[in-house]
Amino acid sequence: MDDDRIGAVQARLARHAVERAGLDPARLWWHCFQLGGEVGVLEVDAYLHGCLRLPATHRDLLARAVNELSRGAPVARVPLSREIAGSRGDAGPQDLGSTPGTAPRA
Repeated sequence: MDDDRIGAVQARLARHAVERAGLDPARLWWHCFQLGGEVGVLEVDAYLHGCLRLPATHRDLLARAVNELSRGAPVARVPLSREIAGSRGDAGPQDLGSTPGTAPRA
C-alpha cells in the first residue's frame, strides 16, 4: 500500500477515534505539540477531515496523541503507519474500517 493510501486510512481512523472519544481538535493539537509535533491546530483539523496530507512521522505522532487522550474511551486504537503498511496491503484500506472516501459508521 502506498503512503497516500496509508495516510488516508490513518486519518480516517484518527477522525473516527477523535469523534467517538469526544476529543477537541485543539486539545489533540496541544497534546501532539507537547509530544514534539510541529503541525498547527489548523493542520490537525484539516488532516482529520482528509483535506491535508501529512508525512508519516507527523501522522504517527497524531495517532499516539489520539491513543493517549482516548485511553479509557470505547474507541479503537489508531494504528501507526508501519502497522498499516504491514497489514494485508493487497486488500486495501477496507480491512481497516470503511471504504475510501466514506466516513466511519458509529
